[in-house]
Formats: sequence, structure tokens, C-alpha cells
Amino acid sequence: MLSIVFLTAAVEPGPRAAPFGAARVASALDAAPDLAGRIRVSIVEGLAGDEPAALAAKAAALRPDLLGLSLYSWNSGLLGAAAAIVRRSRPGVLVIAGGPDASADPERWARDGGADVAIAGEGEEAMIGIVRAMLRGDAAPGPVIRAPLLDPASLSSPWLDGTLDASRWGGAALELTRGCPYRCAFCFESKGAARLRRFPLEIAGRELARFEEAGVEEVFVLDPTFNADSRRMAESLRLFAERGPNLRYLLELRAELLTAEQARLLSTVDCSVQIGLQSADPAVMETMDRKFDPDLFARKIRLLDEEGAIFGLDLIYGLPGDTLPGFKRSLDYALSLGPNHLDVFRLAVLPGTALYERASGLGLERDMAAPYLVRSAPGFGPEDLAEAERLASSTDVLYTKGRAVMWFRPVAVLAKARPSTLVARFADYLDAAAPGARAAGVPHRRLEELQLGFLSAMFEERPPKAPGAADAALDLVRVSGAWTRALAEGETTEMDLGWTPDDVLDYATADIAEFAAEAPRAPGRWTCSPGPDGPRFRKTGAGRKGPGTRR
Repeated sequence: MLSIVFLTAAVEPGPRAAPFGAARVASALDAAPDLAGRIRVSIVEGLAGDEPAALAAKAAALRPDLLGLSLYSWNSGLLGAAAAIVRRSRPGVLVIAGGPDASADPERWARDGGADVAIAGEGEEAMIGIVRAMLRGDAAPGPVIRAPLLDPASLSSPWLDGTLDASRWGGAALELTRGCPYRCAFCFESKGAARLRRFPLEIAGRELARFEEAGVEEVFVLDPTFNADSRRMAESLRLFAERGPNLRYLLELRAELLTAEQARLLSTVDCSVQIGLQSADPAVMETMDRKFDPDLFARKIRLLDEEGAIFGLDLIYGLPGDTLPGFKRSLDYALSLGPNHLDVFRLAVLPGTALYERASGLGLERDMAAPYLVRSAPGFGPEDLAEAERLASSTDVLYTKGRAVMWFRPVAVLAKARPSTLVARFADYLDAAAPGARAAGVPHRRLEELQLGFLSAMFEERPPKAPGAADAALDLVRVSGAWTRALAEGETTEMDLGWTPDDVLDYATADIAEFAAEAPRAPGRWTCSPGPDGPRFRKTGAGRKGPGTRR
């Protein structure tokens, strides 16, 4: 019996760690009738931070005849090193490179990346062909296989055939579409197939039912432009509501395509929408083969706001034509739209993209090995990139992990500071007071303490003209933090406040100075705790004469 082992490594543990790409290929192998009883397929999982020897030992213990590498930018170095170790203990093993990183540069993987065969494109049928050749005793095709596009309806589901057990990760990938109609130069899809190929919704419905049974909480929908077809989007959302009503969906949309009806439909399911802004400079975006109209984008985002939809934005720093001041303007623009979270990344010049082919002409200096990060660009040198990285990590702590969406904009207005200026001041505060806060896993309570310490120091140095406004701003941070913890973690928070918490959330979020001037103070001790209809506040004591700190 032929032993086939797929080697994988996720970025980090969590609901997105399931080895879905490898499982798609494994499922296809198990579904091929002529291979039944002749192969044994295994998946070895790791994490990007693992040691190659440890991962190799797990794979070698299964005595593989074929070792498949599921390669992404975050794991290609690890998996390549692990494969080399396996080969030393299993000299006859056939190493197959697959996944996006292999598709981007298959010749490199077949030439000096340690693979015998590299598959560019969709690997399901290509792998079946390789296994059939091995079973016949023939030489494997290659060294590079350029796989044709497949009909999604012909593919088996790893969630339905038992290859993957959704209950293991608490999250699952739902693949609805392959291909993308857009050609953004920095994206793998810039060289991919423009034709959209859809997976049958009947299969998706069965997968959703399986996710419900498994107790999955989060479903990442694999469709790079979920709203490219309004009818298909509506059908998908109805399916989500019917077959997976208790699931939370993560969707990727194109803002420019949004309509009021699409925004309304999004409000019918529990979902979070991610939108690629990348830069707010139309000239920079044009260099990346993408059009951008700031006014149109903002109008479309308001459609989500009006429906109460949760959404996040992506920004990239280091893009050709951009500068550090330009990046700060993009940061100002993004935060002014009030996203629930903002993800900020350094540009990666990925092999297989249009940007990769133009990189030298654009003057980009970058890492030639994964993760392919830009190191210098005209107008955006190493020192500026380092400062942008500092601002990006501080935005993550202050805004995204700090859950600042309810209070950030009114506080910036009160401080008479641009959003990027507020982030820069917070970065200085972290550097001096708590550099470790940028590490992963810092609890929100600790981040709130840092937010309050930062704002208290800032208002002491630059007091607002409106009496009581600084106190009201700090209460707004406390109340919104307690509310989000009750909602997200089910935690109860006790705090001293100078105003009634419901009034703080209802009115201070619009204008802190006006709230402080008009709302009567009502000092008291309050708790915020989870309730059947959402977080609820309860007064537990008289509190102090003025607003205090969370106890």
C-alpha cells in the first residue's frame, strides 16, 4: 500500500488552523475509485513556528512513499527544511510541492527547492495522476505540472467525507468560489483565472449543517469577492441563515460593488466583512492596477454602517509610489471610516504576481525568500518602513485588539488630533511604558489599562477646553471596554463612573465635549455583565464623587 503524507503548517493555532488545502487533495485521492485499497493518506499538521526536525519526525514515522508539501508564504521555509530531513531518512520518497507558494514559482521548487515535482495550480487531479504513475511503476510526470482548472462540482468535500473533523478547530473554511475577476498587482489572483467557478450551493448547505452539528463558531468563506454577483450573494446568505443559523461568517467584499440591498442582506446573518482598502491614494492604487475613488468608497462603507454590519479594512504600507506621510494619510482615512478592526501589513512582493515581475523596474528591494517583504522602495526607505511598522503594531494594540471602535473617533475629535497622530502618540507611550503590550495574547483588560493611562497622560498634558470632557472620555473607554468584554468573553466588569453608562454610550460617542457640558453627572459604581439580550449595566453603589477607575 502506498503511503501518502501531506505536510502542513498553519500560521497559528485557532479556528483557521485546519489544513484545508491539503485536505482537498487528500479527499480527491480517497474519492478516486481506482485508488481504493491501494493508498493510505495522512496529514501531518504543524505551526509556522515549529522546528523542522520535529515536523519531519512526525512525517517520517508514517513511512511516506510520497510527501506532499502544502506551501504558503508563511510556511515554505519550514516545510522545505522538514522535507529535506525526511528525505535523508527515506531516500526513495517522492517530494511534491503544491499550494500557492509552489504555484507562484514552480521552477524554483523543482530546481532547487527540494521537490521532485512542483504543481502549479489546482492540485487535486494532478496528484491523482502522480499517484497512478507511481502505482504503475512509471516515472512521475514533471518536474513541473501546470494543472488545468477544475470543475468545482466534481470535487469531493473533506468536511463531508471525514477527512476533516470540524469540531477539532472551532472554525471551518467554506469554499464557494475559485477565481477572481480583478487583477490587483500585489495579489496571487493577478496571474490567476479571471473566470469565476462556483461550488454548488447544495454541497455548501450540507457542509454548513455539518458545521452546526460540530459546534463550529466561525466559518471563513473562501470567495475573494463575495458580492461580485448579487444574485449568488443573496442565495448564499439565505443558505447561511437556513442551514447554519448559529454560525458566524467571515466574508471578503469589494466595497465599490456594495449596494443598499447587499448591506441589508448582510444584516440577516451573523457575519464580519473584510474589505481591502490597501491605500487611500488613487495614484498609488493605479500603480497596483486598481482604481480607487475615496468619496465612493466612503459612501459604500456608510451602507454597512447604516445596517449595523461589522466590517474591517486592510491597509498595506510600502506600496510603490507611497511614502510615510502618504501612509499616515491612508491611516487617517481608514480610521475615519470607523472599522471594527483595521489590519495593517507591510507589502509582500509575492512570486507569481504582476508586482513581482515589475519589482526591479519599480525600484523595490525585498526579501527573495518567504515571506517576501519589501525592505526599501523609492520614497519609502528602511527607516520609514520601520516607523510605519511601529504605527501598524500600535494601531493593532490601541484600536483593533483594544476594541476602540466606539470611542476612537470622538476621542480624536476631542484631542484635536488626526487619527495617525493619536496612534503615533500611543506608540511613544508604549515604547516608554509597556513595549511588551505589542506581543500576542495580552488580555483586553490590560490593554484598557494602557488606553486609560495613555489618555490620562495626554489630557493632563493637553487638557480639553470643555470642562469635564477628559473625565467623560475616560468613562467612555471604560464603558465600551466593559460592554465588549461582556459580549465577547462573557466577563463581568465592576467600575466607578461619573455618568450613567447607557447615557455615555448613547451620547458621548457622538460628541464628548457636548455630552460633558449637557449631561448631568451621576457618580456611581456599576457592573456590566452578559445577559440574554446582550450586555447589561446594573448600579451597585454610590461610587465616588467623580468618575473613577475600573476596580
